[in-house]
Amino acid sequence: MENPEKNAAVEEKKEESFKTMIAFALSTGLFVGKIPVAPGTIGTLVGIFPVLIYWTKGGQYQLINQISITLAVFLIGVWASTVIVETFKDKDPDYVVIDEIAGYMVALIGFEPTWQHLLLAFVVFRFFDILKPPPIKLFEKLPSGLGVMADDVIAGMYTWIVMFAAVKFFGI
Repeated sequence: MENPEKNAAVEEKKEESFKTMIAFALSTGLFVGKIPVAPGTIGTLVGIFPVLIYWTKGGQYQLINQISITLAVFLIGVWASTVIVETFKDKDPDYVVIDEIAGYMVALIGFEPTWQHLLLAFVVFRFFDILKPPPIKLFEKLPSGLGVMADDVIAGMYTWIVMFAAVKFFGI
């Protein structure tokens, strides 16, 4: 005779396992974050792909497109990071790189994806992401996945300011 409570528990465990698997794949940038050397740097490189694919699409709505795609990555990142942080009880695992992807995308909003812009944003973003000048470090204290994502988005904003100055004043 089947036990309905036991079957429901097994189904719930399968659903949780599937959710964790999806969250893990997304939060690691499709497992790139599991590369044992410099996962944050490699994760930032992954951010080049959505920029190259989406940044020039949308015609007159190009900027809205860039903001929308970046916001979607951010929100997916908050969800996926929250699942990983709560499942594995690790506040900000190195292998979670969707935060670097989103932060790098923020840094390039409104800029053409030329090799000069991609390279400058990469170097400056990594600088801010690694050093975490004030108040970036404070954003890590936000709860769960929001804390994982927020500090990199703020580093992306810092990078955007440097990018704006470099383009406006130095013609890069």
